[in-house]
Amino acid sequence: MSKAIRKAILALALGAGLGAFALLAFFPVLRGAVCPSCYGLEQVSPVLFVEAEMPAHARHALLAQLDQAHRKIAQIFGPAQAHLRILACETDACDRRLGGRGAAAVTYSLGAYSVVRLAPRGLSPTILTHELTHTETHARLGVLRQVGQRMPTWMDEGIAVIVSDDPRYLRAGQGVARCRKPPRADLPVSPHDWGGLAAQDRDIYAEAACATLRWMAKKGGWSALWARLDAGAPLP
Repeated sequence: MSKAIRKAILALALGAGLGAFALLAFFPVLRGAVCPSCYGLEQVSPVLFVEAEMPAHARHALLAQLDQAHRKIAQIFGPAQAHLRILACETDACDRRLGGRGAAAVTYSLGAYSVVRLAPRGLSPTILTHELTHTETHARLGVLRQVGQRMPTWMDEGIAVIVSDDPRYLRAGQGVARCRKPPRADLPVSPHDWGGLAAQDRDIYAEAACATLRWMAKKGGWSALWARLDAGAPLP
């Protein structure tokens, strides 16, 4: 191995190490994923860690919801590809320790690797399915396409709303008949823009779901979406 190659490898390793340190410094939830017990969390399944104060009946209910979410997602996505940790809080104090600021749930992911934080009000089958849909979508996108925003955030969120069958943002029925609100022309593309708008207007989720349903109706449904992902083609 040449000296130049060794220097390049060392530089990449150093950069990756500094990047990981910065992420851990700024995101308590990632520190919680690395050391769940440091944040008062106990492991109850290979992927699920819950607040120690969570009673047994709530733990059993959450495990059942997790199984339900996995089965629902598998019907559309097929076998799971995401590697994840789910950190579930029973109290608001636990959620704040993990960096929560009021959101019911948040997914932090890079390609196939994801951490899901669930606040007390996020302990529901619909929200759990929504977040796990993000983990499977990002796993199929891969790191480079996710970072390169080959799928706009509105479509990422629209897919999660549709898979989770969220009645807040979807009507009963099939296809575009499920639309509750027509989408605006400039739906947010980046996570930053989405986050700012979604905090002010929750109807943006209904618009994103409608835009995604319209795209699938025009392009050929889920099979068209998977074909685009497999081919590495930009979306929509």
